[in-house]
Amino acid sequence: MKKAISGLLALILILGLCAGCGNSDQTPDQSGEPNQTQDQPQTPAGGDVNIYTQLLNMDPSETALESDGNQIPMELYLYWLTYSCSNLEYQLNMFSAYYGMYTELVNEDGSILWDGDLEGQPAGDFARQQAEDNALSYAIIENVAAKHNISLTAEDNAQLAEDKAAYIEQLGGQEAYEQNLREMGISEASFDRVSASGCLYQHLLELAQDPSSDLYQAPTDDNAYVDHILLMTTDSETGEPLSEEEIQAKREQAEDLLAQLQASDDVEALFTQLAEEYCEDPGRASETGYLINPDTNFVQEFKDAAFALKPGEISGIVESDYGYHILLRKELTEAQLTTVADENLAIYMDSQLEAARDTLVRSDKLDGINVGEFFAKYKEAVEAMYSNDDTQPAE
Repeated sequence: MKKAISGLLALILILGLCAGCGNSDQTPDQSGEPNQTQDQPQTPAGGDVNIYTQLLNMDPSETALESDGNQIPMELYLYWLTYSCSNLEYQLNMFSAYYGMYTELVNEDGSILWDGDLEGQPAGDFARQQAEDNALSYAIIENVAAKHNISLTAEDNAQLAEDKAAYIEQLGGQEAYEQNLREMGISEASFDRVSASGCLYQHLLELAQDPSSDLYQAPTDDNAYVDHILLMTTDSETGEPLSEEEIQAKREQAEDLLAQLQASDDVEALFTQLAEEYCEDPGRASETGYLINPDTNFVQEFKDAAFALKPGEISGIVESDYGYHILLRKELTEAQLTTVADENLAIYMDSQLEAARDTLVRSDKLDGINVGEFFAKYKEAVEAMYSNDDTQPAE
């Protein structure tokens, strides 16, 4: 199960920042029992003991992964490993509790059997691969941005500073912010680095919309903006077919609407008017059509008819299991062009991610990490941070 960069961007500011150049999210909920003292940790530059060095006795600044010369420090890789474990634990518990799935992987206390099989591999290896992909995806954003001479602007830096200040205030002040960094196991430099990725990606998206850029891909006929008038031949509540008489009446109504459209001097205006009056598609209540491609989950009859049209053309009467459709293909809007550019950029970035996996340099120390033991000790360590005060971990 691979996570596309487009999906990962929903996590761009998982470390805490609010809006600005990227999207916000919160750090995953962590809990556990107090931990006993581990081996004497190394002390990184600055004098602070990183939570991961406390658990694994590793230098947080040493390189864990390297892609095209771009180095990912151990602390950032381990943050993503922690995040992947936390997210996977939550998801498996949810599927187990609500759907009866993956029950063999969930212990009575909610912890995960990390050696258990998940999609053909141990759950721990699944989390390990997700962590690597997450960390690598951010490196790919940085690498592609560098190749296109993209760096943070003064406006970006000002926005990031403003967002960080708002985040610190939200947490309750500088001390709480520093405690939050310790909980996540990252330095402020790593926090800022991941936060900046949202801005870099936005600049890449701007290039993807610029016809003069090599990141630009013109929309193809596979990107279709289509409106339709649907007259249903099934009961919308039960899904049962209507009577033969009702179906015949719907057919005659569809033929009448089509005749009006074929005789009109302003097809699009009349189509919109008739659709608002007669269309029985509940999904159109707040829409004026759909942006589709060959993979869109629509009935095949609808897609075949849509892609056979050119912008401005209407179809004949198209019959599907839902009823009778009349389709109008429209020119893509500016917002849809942005959506297409975003999708094309995500596909390109995913291809870069696939290529980078083959040349990725990994630290030998990563294979020595027992994922289950590491995550259990991490939760204990976080709980111990808060055992002597009233502060609670970020949720």
